[in-house]
Amino acid sequence: MAERPNFVWINTHDVSARNLGCYGDDYATTPHLDKLAEEGIRYANAFACGPICSPARTSIFTGMHQTTVGTHHHRSFARRPDFVQMLPHYLLAAGYNCSAINTDLNTDIDPDEWAAYQSNDALLARADEKPFFAVYSFGESHASVFKLTPEQAREQRSSLLTDEELHDPVNAPLPVFMPDTPLARERTALFYDGLMQVDRHVGEVLEKLVSTGVLDNTIVFFWSDHGTGFPRGKTHVYDDGLQVPLIIRFPDKYQHLAPGPPGTVVDDLVMTMDMGASVLSMMDVQIPNHFQGQAFLGKQKEPHRDYVCGARDRLDNCNEMIRTIRNEQYRYIRNFLPHRPYASFWPDGGFFATPPEKGTPEHDFWDTSCLPGEQKVHDPDGVFLLPIPEAYSAYLIWQAKKPFEELYDVENDPEEIANLTDDPEYSDLKDQMRTQLFAWMIETRDLGLIDETEMIVRAAEYDGVNCEVGTHCEHYAHILATADFPRLGEVGKAKLIDRLDDPDSAVRYWAITGLMSYELEDTVLQRIGPLVRDESISVSLAASDLLCQNNRTAGAMPALERALQSDLLWARFRAGANLSFYSREILAQMKALIPGLQAALDNPVCYGPFEPDWDALIPPVQNRHRTQKNTIVSEWVLQRVIKRIELA
Repeated sequence: MAERPNFVWINTHDVSARNLGCYGDDYATTPHLDKLAEEGIRYANAFACGPICSPARTSIFTGMHQTTVGTHHHRSFARRPDFVQMLPHYLLAAGYNCSAINTDLNTDIDPDEWAAYQSNDALLARADEKPFFAVYSFGESHASVFKLTPEQAREQRSSLLTDEELHDPVNAPLPVFMPDTPLARERTALFYDGLMQVDRHVGEVLEKLVSTGVLDNTIVFFWSDHGTGFPRGKTHVYDDGLQVPLIIRFPDKYQHLAPGPPGTVVDDLVMTMDMGASVLSMMDVQIPNHFQGQAFLGKQKEPHRDYVCGARDRLDNCNEMIRTIRNEQYRYIRNFLPHRPYASFWPDGGFFATPPEKGTPEHDFWDTSCLPGEQKVHDPDGVFLLPIPEAYSAYLIWQAKKPFEELYDVENDPEEIANLTDDPEYSDLKDQMRTQLFAWMIETRDLGLIDETEMIVRAAEYDGVNCEVGTHCEHYAHILATADFPRLGEVGKAKLIDRLDDPDSAVRYWAITGLMSYELEDTVLQRIGPLVRDESISVSLAASDLLCQNNRTAGAMPALERALQSDLLWARFRAGANLSFYSREILAQMKALIPGLQAALDNPVCYGPFEPDWDALIPPVQNRHRTQKNTIVSEWVLQRVIKRIELA
């Protein structure tokens, strides 16, 4: 067998392409990555499948959209069908040694496969025996840096740097839509310090490859899971959230696999989901038929993409569904839950305010208040913090509601500020891109259209495999059309009302959800009332949410009580998450729910009769479901909701 290259993947967290020096950021200090780009290929238009870490990594390591696999909700631990394997599975079968992937992949890992993984040092030591695939991950740039004080960040994120190397907040670059405050500048500088430390780690890895004598036989990738943790980056489907750095260095003996000489910049649209297919292509291993990633290198290289698509779904307690499509010049966005606020995730409001000291009345108020009717910044728990300065309040990112559609000329408006949706000149383009996006959703069976609780119920028919729910969904186009009706104004409203009695629970769910974008007459609300007892928990919770938003809390209680008693974690979770967005006036009417919330908090069951054997899950790093239950569901949702209701 001919000698085969080693592959090293170096990845980081929460870094946009435009954050690196080699991509044009003069404030960044990234000499090792800049040199890697000089010696390799820099991809100018590389995009993640989603702007949240665990779903994005699922797509990278499976070669499939997370919305097809059913791993689109953050840390939802979705089972894969047997035919969907992680990339190392194919390399192990081809005779490679592989390292463990020590980051959350949002799905299960086969124990036998995991047992075959080795440490990176072991791979390098055995490089003469077998080629290897090694994954290095560095997280100092993660958005959680914005929650740290400078002293904490110095210890945890920039310990390898000298004081002279730290970035000066005075010179920190701020987006036009972000209020220019000392705290914003300070925390921006902390991010760049963390990124510089990531760069330092990259240099250490490359030096180790040199010292062990394997660099000349190794193809090195550098990439980020998704974009920056700045506002409008991570969790959002703009370029700042989805456009990532991708640099690939080819040693001399494998230059024939490169698309150009060292220093080449490739402008083609590629996705991080394509990297696995490209590795297999360079290995001359047949790319599996189910892969949605397309090889951009090797003998199986495909024609360049005309567009890329992305998806944002639930993060922690913030239910969301946003889809986007981007070509070389324009980005179109469809917001399917426009009644939810834009800024659905800031670590403790990190750019604008330090949380009050714990144990004080001010902290209790901050920790429990929820005022979605006011234009304020809020954190992952739906907690609104500070009024936005008037000069910035017009920017979409700070609005309490979202438009149905957005369209940006990313070539001439790289910060994506001017929404062209209502410009008649772009009407045909908007319609064309929407049609392309919806065709992609139908082709890939985007599972975001099936509410999370409903998906768990439906997946039970297929041994808990979410992917099969999409494969067997007979009314997919009908569901999508229903979800799109609110865009049509009053015509759409009439269609939504007609579908409240549809036999498909997913259609009923979207009929109710769509009506949240309208002012509703009493006759319509009376139609909603009986749906709080719908056989589908998903539908009943949507009905209760709509009633609560119209201050009809008494009618909403049966659905909330039922969900809190459910042995499905996601039903209890969604009930608490919905409550976390209600005003004090509404929560004051919910005190009868406190015993049910406490019981839900104490319920250890996640999947009812389909509960997996948690102790058998391997490796522990992938068993995040219990951790999620104890943190996201318990601390961040149910405990806080109980406290809010008590203080309301």
